Amino acid sequence: MQKILRTAIITTGRADYGLLRPLIKKIDNSDNYELFVIATGSHLSQIHGMTIHEIEKDGFDVHYKVEITQKKDSEHDICNAISIGIEQFSNVYNLIKPDFIIVLGDRYELWSVCIPAVIHKIPIVHLHGGEITSGLIDDSVRHSITKMASYHFASINDYAKRIIQMGEDRRRVFVVGALGIDNIKSIDFMSYQELYDFTGLNFHNPIALMTFHPVTLDERKLAVKQVQSILNSLLKFNLTTLITMPNSDPAGIIIYKEITKYMNKNPLCFRFMESLGQKAYISAMNYATLMIGNSSSGIIESASFKIPVVNIGDRQTGRIAPPNVINSTYAENDIYAAIKLALSSHFKKSISNINNPYGNGSTAQKIEKHLNSIDFIKKDVILKKGFMDLEFIDKL
Repeated sequence: MQKILRTAIITTGRADYGLLRPLIKKIDNSDNYELFVIATGSHLSQIHGMTIHEIEKDGFDVHYKVEITQKKDSEHDICNAISIGIEQFSNVYNLIKPDFIIVLGDRYELWSVCIPAVIHKIPIVHLHGGEITSGLIDDSVRHSITKMASYHFASINDYAKRIIQMGEDRRRVFVVGALGIDNIKSIDFMSYQELYDFTGLNFHNPIALMTFHPVTLDERKLAVKQVQSILNSLLKFNLTTLITMPNSDPAGIIIYKEITKYMNKNPLCFRFMESLGQKAYISAMNYATLMIGNSSSGIIESASFKIPVVNIGDRQTGRIAPPNVINSTYAENDIYAAIKLALSSHFKKSISNINNPYGNGSTAQKIEKHLNSIDFIKKDVILKKGFMDLEFIDKL
């Protein structure tokens, strides 16, 4: 009789939960796994909307809450949070003794998750490895998790090659697409009226959807100027901008306070919401006239909606962007020109038939199929990773 595998999926905030949601559902409905959902990071932060409630509203039990959210967002506070998290996750692993864990992406909280997993000899399954975001410390986090992980699920072939280039065994690297596309295919969009009731905005009118996160390798003081350039540029257009909460990275609170100032001065031009939740966010993408900022959703999910995207700065530099993405510097003139191009009829026409390179909405199914083929009981084999020499890279 096949052993039911104790599986922990860790989510650090609204962004990765929105992506993990279809996989959590797959694992939860499978007879092969005993699922443990562990919430940490900004899920437990009041200022970020206590998004743990979104997990519970979706009908999933949150089995453990690991509170490592720092009250401030300085580098020292974040280091302190990571150290607390290592101890707390070690305690959780002692309790549930998972056969493997699943993590996604590149958030610094994942060091708290993965370091004790390595020490406890728990195999790590990593999603969205091999990507690059040049303006962030996230690259260091992501690539270090790649070296800690036993199995890798990359969103596109180019990223899988990078994982193998880092010495990972090609037999443990799978190209599956991006989970965010699964959400688009599976969620019933809100109607215009439902979205109006939720946000107070009429999406029959021109609406820009904005998410702007800190660029963690930049100096903190630059964050104010960066967000000011974006908001000043948006004021020059006949748009209302719906803004979501920045990440809990260094300078995240600075950006939040600056957005609040602009919103108070220009209440008809800006609307801020701590968390839209996955359904409202995807619905907003479906109806919005424009996306702007530096969120990964503007790179990965946006092409499925054929919506123009103005991607600002270096945060997403290195990710493969579809044709609907217009890159801009932080200069107001450049942002203004990019928005003007994005709103033009000829640009909208040029992207009307694009395909999303990140998949077709079957990623969770592919991941589950590969997981079912792995014998996680043989930890002595799985945890001995070895190193694949570069000469074999072309055989992917």
